Amino acid sequence: MTLPSKPEPSAQASASPADETTRLRTENSALRTELGEARKSNQQYLQNVAHQLTAPLGAIKWSIEALKDPSVSIQRKSKLLSSIYSQATILVHLIKNFALMSNLEADLELGQFREPLEPVDILRLCINLANDFQPQAADSEKKIIVDEQSFAIALEGKNVQIVKNLIAQAVSNLLENAVKYSDSRSTILIAAERAGIENLPISLVVSVTSTGLPIRPEENKQLFERGFRGSNAKQKVPAGTGIGLYLAKRVMSLHQGAIGLKTTGKTSKFTLIFPLSRLV
Repeated sequence: MTLPSKPEPSAQASASPADETTRLRTENSALRTELGEARKSNQQYLQNVAHQLTAPLGAIKWSIEALKDPSVSIQRKSKLLSSIYSQATILVHLIKNFALMSNLEADLELGQFREPLEPVDILRLCINLANDFQPQAADSEKKIIVDEQSFAIALEGKNVQIVKNLIAQAVSNLLENAVKYSDSRSTILIAAERAGIENLPISLVVSVTSTGLPIRPEENKQLFERGFRGSNAKQKVPAGTGIGLYLAKRVMSLHQGAIGLKTTGKTSKFTLIFPLSRLV
């Protein structure tokens, strides 16, 4: 008759009190280090936020002071008003991004939108956003052009089923970067097409293309990570939050889409990729 074998003691049961204490101390040390890094990251983020908000507010205040001066010419006042509009656009854009951060995380955890999907004329949306950013672009003699014909061909008269405010913010983030980092007197192009990109099936692709600050190939994927900014971008504009492209990626994930980037020398083409099932 074979007797049943005696069960092996578990690793946890066989661990001595000294070993358990060592393990807990190691875990505690790792958690303290992680907490310290998180605090440092949050502090840096808040400092960047403060700087990002202070800059446009300071510019608006200075422009208003100049407008109050009776010796300033009408032509100069017109330019100052345009500058105020540009800085206000930047400010609104920043505040929307900060508000979007917490809302998006909640939406992703729930796996659903807090705002309803609706059929949107994405051409009209892009035209309106281009008009919003044009005064800011004009400060350095840049033009924002929407290729309406490309939208007509890609959309075939259909709308796109999306959360309008979220997609508007994603497009705005791409435009804001294009205006900020493109060359003076250059053109920023918004276009649409049906194409297979990033190993995805044929999709609706909305793109923002600009020429200016080159992006290093090894940084392409990292650009969509929270808090990451390209080395060339940090040299040109030291302050920044590094959340614009991250938020755009999260927005597209919620829409079962994707975001892409193709660079050729100084030309960068950012793409928002929608499944064709979004066309209605």
